[in-house]
Amino acid sequence: MSSPWWRQLLQCFPRAGCEDACRCRLRITPAALAASLPTLGSVLYMPLVACAPDLPRRPCGVLVATPALAPLLRVQWLLAVSEIAPDGPREWIDGLDGEGLPCLRLHLLPDTDYLGWDRLLDRGAPVPALPPPHLRALTAYPLRFHRQRLAGFDLLRGEAVTRLSPLGRQLAGRIVRAHAG
Repeated sequence: MSSPWWRQLLQCFPRAGCEDACRCRLRITPAALAASLPTLGSVLYMPLVACAPDLPRRPCGVLVATPALAPLLRVQWLLAVSEIAPDGPREWIDGLDGEGLPCLRLHLLPDTDYLGWDRLLDRGAPVPALPPPHLRALTAYPLRFHRQRLAGFDLLRGEAVTRLSPLGRQLAGRIVRAHAG
């Protein structure tokens, strides 16, 4: 059996990883993010410790169904990162607040809708590749987002994904372990 393509790539570029991560940045409003998230399907959602617990001071036209989703209301920028890790390729999006502090991280899983992921990021501009910061997550769980209109607001809720593919479960477990330390 031949080795996977990404292992062959690592052999050609043994230092591929954090310092060679591809990044793009995209300005976004909470309302535009709320409209885009349901198109992603299943993602690994990780609210981050670095995020301030207070809500934005200005109304953004979006309500969240649970406090765990409140970091989504602070997002002003998306920073998309792709890298080749020792166990294969990984992609994620960091949601940054107006001061550039990370609020949340969304990891692409094999169960994610890749076309929705690409549509969300297609207007992003490349930024210099720096090592992605190691961020501690408050928690992590696979979610599928749903949006509905309620009294002139977008109501965003997250549905826990109970059925991931075996590869999705393995990858989510490795990501969670990597963020735990």
